[in-house]
Amino acid sequence: MGKTKKLIELDDRAIAILEKQAKLQKRSLKNYIEYTLEDEALRFSEPSEAYKKMMDDMIKRDENGTLETTSWESIKAKYGR
Repeated sequence: MGKTKKLIELDDRAIAILEKQAKLQKRSLKNYIEYTLEDEALRFSEPSEAYKKMMDDMIKRDENGTLETTSWESIKAKYGR
């Protein structure tokens, strides 16, 4: 997996905000920006094969009537929320 350099321009206010967030995570500004962009890009990527297989299995069990579920109301009642 290669890497590509890109020049980006951000306003001073955005930089100040990002610097504060980077410090909170004990990261450099550059590392924080790279991490944040890569993390966001992964949100747009296709799900993994393992996830697809798990979801296909759940759909199949739902169609067969063998999928066991718990209602949100039941979970709230169990944990006192």
